[in-house]
Amino acid sequence: MRVLLACHAVPGHLNPNMALARNLVERGHETAIYTGSLGRGVVESQGYRYFPFNPGFDQRIEPIMLPSGGVSNMATVATRRAWAFRLTELNQTLSDWLINSIPDQVEDLIEIARQYRPDVLVTDSTLLGPILVLRETWNVPVAVFSVLAGCTIPGPQAPPWGRGLPPPRTFRTRLLCSVSDFLVSRLTQGFRARANEIRKQYGLPALEGRVAEQYARVPLFMVASTPSFDYDRTDLPSCVKYVGACSWDSGKQEKSPNWMKQLNGSRKVVHVTEGTLHTARPLVLRAAAQGLGDLPVDVVMTSGAHRKPEQLDLGPIAPNIRIEQFVPHSLLLPRTHVVITTGGAGTVTKALLAGVPLIVVPTAWELPENAQRVVESGAGIRINPRRCTPARIRGAVERILGDPSYARNARRVGQDLRQQGGPARAVDLLEELLTAEPGAISQKVGLKNQSKNMEDIR
Repeated sequence: MRVLLACHAVPGHLNPNMALARNLVERGHETAIYTGSLGRGVVESQGYRYFPFNPGFDQRIEPIMLPSGGVSNMATVATRRAWAFRLTELNQTLSDWLINSIPDQVEDLIEIARQYRPDVLVTDSTLLGPILVLRETWNVPVAVFSVLAGCTIPGPQAPPWGRGLPPPRTFRTRLLCSVSDFLVSRLTQGFRARANEIRKQYGLPALEGRVAEQYARVPLFMVASTPSFDYDRTDLPSCVKYVGACSWDSGKQEKSPNWMKQLNGSRKVVHVTEGTLHTARPLVLRAAAQGLGDLPVDVVMTSGAHRKPEQLDLGPIAPNIRIEQFVPHSLLLPRTHVVITTGGAGTVTKALLAGVPLIVVPTAWELPENAQRVVESGAGIRINPRRCTPARIRGAVERILGDPSYARNARRVGQDLRQQGGPARAVDLLEELLTAEPGAISQKVGLKNQSKNMEDIR
């Protein structure tokens, strides 16, 4: 089959799609990737056909996706004490990202489909153009590949998505989720209204239910996680399939640096990271540098792709702390006993696969959801970013190192992630989808309403 993958270009979204692409090609399927300009080098270096976001879409979406720490960006909102009063700003940011970009996505994908003629479109769950428009106007099936740690389809067994609330299992948590769900419903009314305005341009009726409920209408919704890390939900539709960890590396052989020989097992190792793209103030790194300096552990920090270690301004650095710009997780995590992170899905997944418990300080986007799942699975500790102090970081490290249940639970979840099958299982599901859609290959792509040209759509 001929597969078109659509995703954002940031590593947390692109890398799982690269893992899926590799398995598709190994299985004999032609594969192309539609993504932003930041991902072009990665896609083309692996030999896949690259289709770009149009320049206007690319330029508008990049400052939203990248954690620049700007006023209009959510990347540092969780660390602001006044975050509750910035809901209008946050809603506008989310609307620009998820809803207002739909016409750009649809225009791009219609043109790409005419060139590439895919048998199936596999879309990132945060690209809503395929889900809210193309799913009903194409003859080609649209599947979703969600790289998030949990399923975003709402249901009675899960809290409203976004804040990282505990699941509704007690009177208190049910009440908390109920109040939050009411507030979310009120705050997102504008999302649905704007989505319906866009759908009307394509001759489509108004949505039934919330925007998030539309995920349940696709024929296949793949989640790069496992039920045991997603509250063991039984309230999901049959289209939802967990495929486990979909980790990817470029295949480049990484050489272990000489300093890593010092991590010889004589002392515990703590790895601290704020993610690949973090550019805001080093909240977690600073607290860890100040809190772990005199502990009998070796601390390895990474500054990220866009910051050099000397730019971090962490204050005095103790002898047991080493700061690098980048260290391959494949080399470091097997030697690590605790990971301290802001909670990106890639870092959390790799730590769990290595059986390493986590301390998560969630600062943005879906990170609170990842943090809560770490807590619920018993694989780590969550620290509110507004309370991320050296003392709390130190106490959390001591607690995890002193309680072996955290490591046991991390190993258990990691094993569950492996058993789901990963990208190979995702390919199986896509092949089954095409078998269930026998007309898809012969029909190829085409708009059902051929009278609508691009000027009409605009």
